[in-house]
Amino acid sequence: MRLLSAYEDLSERTMSGIVGTLSKVRFLSSIRSSPEDYQHWGLERTYGKASANSAMKKAHTEAFIEELSVSVVQLWNELRSAAETGGEEPAKYAESLLGLIDNAPEELGGGSEKHHQYVVKSLYLLAHTHGQAIDQGA
Repeated sequence: MRLLSAYEDLSERTMSGIVGTLSKVRFLSSIRSSPEDYQHWGLERTYGKASANSAMKKAHTEAFIEELSVSVVQLWNELRSAAETGGEEPAKYAESLLGLIDNAPEELGGGSEKHHQYVVKSLYLLAHTHGQAIDQGA
């Protein structure tokens, strides 16, 4: 049996089960209790608080950078799919993303908080105009 690091465990057992960049960023933001602290009972119990926190910080930075490198069209499709899976309207799901605006990871990995805010606000506005602009352009 292969022994996993906290980061490998998080990546292989938790993050691999989350579909879509937005959902990954949303999940990691939701388990973040402060700029330097995340809460994941299983990881903390298995690897200790410091190792678990380090793994979650790294995963959050990676998901953040991925979000910024994906096209708005792809993110819009992810948003619609995630909303449908959760039985929500895209506008309602987009509202939940507004909570991500000020929750960029501590380490930006070369990304920009302003870019992140622009992406989230753009998706919110698209959802509230029923994505007419992006659907027409696709």
